[in-house]
Amino acid sequence: MTDQYPVKLLIGTDYPIIEKIRCAERLFHIYGMELLSDKEFQSLFNTYRKAIQRSWLQAEMIGLVAECTDCAINDGGSCCGKGIEDRFDVILLLINLLMGCSLPKSPWDETGCWFLGERGCMIPARHVICVNYICKRLYSSLEKNGLRLLQGKVVSETNAGFACEESIKKWLRNKGL
Repeated sequence: MTDQYPVKLLIGTDYPIIEKIRCAERLFHIYGMELLSDKEFQSLFNTYRKAIQRSWLQAEMIGLVAECTDCAINDGGSCCGKGIEDRFDVILLLINLLMGCSLPKSPWDETGCWFLGERGCMIPARHVICVNYICKRLYSSLEKNGLRLLQGKVVSETNAGFACEESIKKWLRNKGL
């Protein structure tokens, strides 16, 4: 880290989302390319990206994406409600930037999660609660075998996400942050 670009690493969830977004964007600007070229991180990052894709594909196949989007947009979505974004930390936001995602500067809907958009969630790397939560509506409306298959993919996604996040934390510690 150079003095020209001091960064206070906002670890944890005790900061306003817009501050965490700014911190993640600063980290991405300063370290993004270097982090993406790190061989150890690349492997974990690619594993995580593929696990997310497999989870989303399964979620789409069983109708979960359509159900969740309908619930969030039309029924106020308890799991996508305002405040869920507070569970996100800088590292997870940085991962989304590394995946090529733009982070919104304000929520699309003031009553919903900061990352909820017109067509559902706008970010690929989500908090474990977002990935793992199955509400009563979903549980009662979706086919059980499809849900079991999804839950297996979700385990892979959350494990890969955890490994990726820990790798970034270690990488940043080695940079003096």
